Amino acid sequence: MHIRPLRPGDAEQAFALRVDAFSSASAAPYDADEIYIPDEHRLVAVDGGRVVGHLGAWPFHQAYLGHPVPMGGLGAVAVAHDQRGTGIGSRLIAAGLDHMADAGMVISTLYPSTPVPYRRWGWEFAGEHVRRRVPTRVLLDVPPPATPVRLRPYEPDDLGALATLQDEVAAGEPGGLLGGRRWLARALQADPDDPELALVAVRDDRPAGLLLAAKTPPDGGIYGLHVLRMFGVDREVERALLRSVGHHHTVAGTTVLRSRPADPLLFELDSLMRPDPGNEHFMTRLVDVPRAIAARGWPSVSVTVELEITDDRRPANSGRFVLEVHDRAAALTRGGAGRTVVDVRALASLYTGFVTAVGLVRAGRLHAAAEDVTALSEAFMAPTPFMRDTY
Repeated sequence: MHIRPLRPGDAEQAFALRVDAFSSASAAPYDADEIYIPDEHRLVAVDGGRVVGHLGAWPFHQAYLGHPVPMGGLGAVAVAHDQRGTGIGSRLIAAGLDHMADAGMVISTLYPSTPVPYRRWGWEFAGEHVRRRVPTRVLLDVPPPATPVRLRPYEPDDLGALATLQDEVAAGEPGGLLGGRRWLARALQADPDDPELALVAVRDDRPAGLLLAAKTPPDGGIYGLHVLRMFGVDREVERALLRSVGHHHTVAGTTVLRSRPADPLLFELDSLMRPDPGNEHFMTRLVDVPRAIAARGWPSVSVTVELEITDDRRPANSGRFVLEVHDRAAALTRGGAGRTVVDVRALASLYTGFVTAVGLVRAGRLHAAAEDVTALSEAFMAPTPFMRDTY
């Protein structure tokens, strides 16, 4: 058994592994035109010509304080039933980390089916994916836009402008996912078993937002709605899109929204928005710690902390470093006395802003003098990170 990059002849077997691992269906027809992780960022475990394992890393960016950090979105980590427990998954993850480092993906983020194996390899909980459930009717209580917004069906020629707009919006969100044209094209790829509503908001004859929704099983109506993707150039556009969903209330009893932790709807609606069972946390790993530190945005503080970082899986990240933050930039260089001790998992949660330095101290994951805890709190202060997408 060996691990190598995916080849065109592997694709159908790799697809069958994904269906087997992540779908309730016993099988599904292979679609050679499926938009998915680029082949150059997919690895397979092969035993005698049979694909027995698969791993992919979407070439994304994730925004932290307005800076897009190169991120590998780990997905479709799957092992054949008869090969589970043999170490193939660990070998795939190790090879995936090497691949992401070589490709310049300085951090990696994933949604775990279980956190245990990923914690062993250095990932830790680092942000949220928030969904909220509302009666569709109450979306008509959203204030109408103060400036005119026209809605029309999505057209293929809109893709480029909408992909650019989506990344611009995500860049302003803590943890926001920048996926580019391919990622949006995948979301818009038609699925005959998942009827979709795709509306484009237009202002000044230019695309200014997108609403992508799918029908779901009924919950107080003929069907429900799940807003898979919604973004707008400003809140006025978002209001127009939300109100368009509200007009479905006569047939769609309930709508699930992919939301922000502090969503404007919390302040605009008198009705409660219930948390949805689809809420998740994502996990992040610092693949290359010095480069990840340099890539992130930083507040306007001047801080120096001497760290000792432990990373059992990637020794290049381990050792004593000096963290210097100044003039909204940071560098991590070898040296110092290692007065503050932290493991790479805890550092990932601090890096994204998901956990504060004080919180890590209380959890026993950060060992530091009081002045260094204060310095790290100032340096890593950030809003709660979230992604509106899953993968």
